[in-house]
Amino acid sequence: MRATLVIPTYNRAERLRALLECVARQESDSLARVVVCDDGSSDHTRDVVAAFEERLSLRYEHQEDLGFRAGQARNMGVRAAVGDVVIFVDDDVLLRPDFVERHLQAHRAQDRPCVVLGFRHRTEGFAGTIPSWEEIVSAERDDRVGDLRGAEVHDHPHPWIFVYSCNFSIRLGPEVYFDEGFEGWGMEDTELGYRLHRAGYRIVAEPDARVLHVEDPTPRDPFRCEARELPPSYCSYVRNAVYFMDKYPDDAELRAWIRGDLRWYVLDELGRWVKNGYENDVDFVIDTCRRQIAARRGLSPEPRNRAF
Repeated sequence: MRATLVIPTYNRAERLRALLECVARQESDSLARVVVCDDGSSDHTRDVVAAFEERLSLRYEHQEDLGFRAGQARNMGVRAAVGDVVIFVDDDVLLRPDFVERHLQAHRAQDRPCVVLGFRHRTEGFAGTIPSWEEIVSAERDDRVGDLRGAEVHDHPHPWIFVYSCNFSIRLGPEVYFDEGFEGWGMEDTELGYRLHRAGYRIVAEPDARVLHVEDPTPRDPFRCEARELPPSYCSYVRNAVYFMDKYPDDAELRAWIRGDLRWYVLDELGRWVKNGYENDVDFVIDTCRRQIAARRGLSPEPRNRAF
């Protein structure tokens, strides 16, 4: 069994360099390819990739900067993947030398195609190159799997809600692609997990496949902005949640799950989706987002310096 590692990136050249150094030190000989998927960077990302071409089997894929398009970037990696498994990590994480092998072992242990979820820990800064196991597990745990409190992911009635893009892997198949109808940050990874679960993929957690996420001063995740008391913008997240729900109109449980989340959002005076601490009119949220989605289909992309 062989794997391809897919890394979407945007203007984080030095973060990417640190990650590629971790990748170059992987102990597994089953890493068949590394695909760096550039979402339109304007920094020296290409030069950083070139510096590792003699140490790794590397592919560099680039798409025009038309806004935050992580799903489309990952799809470039899927199309370029070779082997049996594709592993996705973000460009701002650090890996242990056994990371790839841990993902592959989890797939070997399954008797059918599966999605393997790794764990994520956060740190404000890390001076070294390769984090020790102790340095990872002593950092702040931050992943959805932790909410299960020791229960198995695959025993949950809706295991797809735990699929997040920072650290997971999938047995390659025709269903493994991100829906490019999602625009901006949020939900494209959860929808992929949902779709794969419906297609018969088992969703499992692998506690030994952990990453150390080195915190960015300006996170792209609005929920992380909220946690750090930075101004969050949930605009694309809320629209994408409605797009996700409308894609599967016959799934009442999915609709109830998304409606339960969206009731906390409201438009502010500038027309942005924010939280106000109250339960709001969820039908207004959904209907307004539907109009926004319909209107955006005919518009030019917003500039990259927008919130999300």
